Amino acid sequence: MASASSHSISPSGHARHFVIYRERGEWHWFLSAANARKVARSTHGYQDKHDCIRSARGLSMTEYNASIFNAEEDAYEL
Repeated sequence: MASASSHSISPSGHARHFVIYRERGEWHWFLSAANARKVARSTHGYQDKHDCIRSARGLSMTEYNASIFNAEEDAYEL
C-alpha cells in the first residue's frame, strides 16, 4: 500500500490539484498548491473511495477549480 508522501506527484500543468490516497484502510484527500505545498486536507477518512472523490470534487468545483489525482493508481480522476 502506497502513501501519498511516498509518491513523486507531478501536477502535469495543473495549478492546483487534490490528491486522494489510502492510509490505514481509509481514503483521504489533500489539496496541493502550484508550489506543491499542502494547503488543505480532509478532516476524516472515508471508507469508500468514491465518497472521498465526491468530497474533493465538491470543493474542487465550487472553490478551487482543481483536478483530482489518485495516488494509489498514479493517475488523474476524470
